[in-house]
Amino acid sequence: MGTPRRALVIAYYFPPLGGAGVQRTLKFVKYLPEFGWRATVVSTRSRLYPSRDAALVHEIPDDTRVVRAPALPIARYAAIVLHKLGWMRLKAYVAWPDGGLGWAPAAFVAAWREVRREPPDVIYSTSAPYGGHLVAMALHRLTGIPWVADFRDEWAADDHATDRPSLLMRLNGRIERAIRRQVAQTVVVADYFRLAGDGPRTTITNGVDPEDVPEAEGSPPTDRFRLTYVGTVYGTIDLAPVLAALERLVAAGEDRREVLELRIVGGIWLPGFAVPDGVPLTQSGYVGHDEAIAEMRQATALLLYRPPSSLAPSGKIFEYLAAERPVLCVTRPDNLAAQLVSEWDAGLVAHPADEGEIEDALRELLRRWRAGELAAPRGIRGRVLERFSRRELTRQLAGVLDDAIAR
Repeated sequence: MGTPRRALVIAYYFPPLGGAGVQRTLKFVKYLPEFGWRATVVSTRSRLYPSRDAALVHEIPDDTRVVRAPALPIARYAAIVLHKLGWMRLKAYVAWPDGGLGWAPAAFVAAWREVRREPPDVIYSTSAPYGGHLVAMALHRLTGIPWVADFRDEWAADDHATDRPSLLMRLNGRIERAIRRQVAQTVVVADYFRLAGDGPRTTITNGVDPEDVPEAEGSPPTDRFRLTYVGTVYGTIDLAPVLAALERLVAAGEDRREVLELRIVGGIWLPGFAVPDGVPLTQSGYVGHDEAIAEMRQATALLLYRPPSSLAPSGKIFEYLAAERPVLCVTRPDNLAAQLVSEWDAGLVAHPADEGEIEDALRELLRRWRAGELAAPRGIRGRVLERFSRRELTRQLAGVLDDAIAR
């Protein structure tokens, strides 16, 4: 193999920050050298982001240069000042596009220095925050270096952003169309993503790193049924229909032997979140990625929840499947997660808008467990790695980067 090509990666979420947004970029950077690429990463050194996982730093290749630009907490301070002045309607304008603009100026300076120091073959930016795309756009216009933009979430078509002022929604659409015109390729996490404007696009899903989920490690408890949700509870990810179904099960005496436990592995960022009386809850708070995987292996069944409006499968589904524990998949039936769980007989699926269906699924899982019939879905790890291995997904990204140069 000849001299590796170089990608300048603009990514706010990168170790030692933790959380779901970190994994995709980290794994790409980890495996790109196998496909003839090395990365220089422009990230942040923000101390304010609450989720941190220093252990992930060890997965960054030794020859990867990481430049950390400071982030001004514009959105946070704006909220404080505007609240005191009674001008909260202006917060969305000050924090545009998504609170990440406080990092963008310093990130641009750092990225420009890297371009001058060693010009990259490709610029790769990933969102959210969308300020990273603005940085990449400016660099592309100044240098002409090919640019690939990765969307981990929808932006202009985000159904969860309906409370934003219409002026800003239109602005998001204009910027997104400008991105589509200028990039060599747009990468999206799922086929259903709606993007403004035209241009080439490639779907590269999230996935699972086989090194993160070794075979046959950990075991569930024998004295209780532990339903484990791994992730943050926030916004529309409120678990409300599942909690209501659990409450009815307890009231009906399904938990008469005190064997049911709901465990939340992650932060709860939802004001007023409360578990109904009688539903036993244990919570770990935020944990590192390794510990989160261990928690999956120690669950009787794993809970995946997406609200009725969401087609996003959540990147956790791939690790859930690789952990080979039964999955209670509370999503729309056309969600990729539901399709995989059904296709591979890896658990049960229930619609998030149908509490009765959720209750029936929970009751069936409990029945199987009490009867000794709730078997681990063996062989699923191999299937999920065949289709969604982080190494294979990085090979796809390397092909996109190669194509960007050819264009």
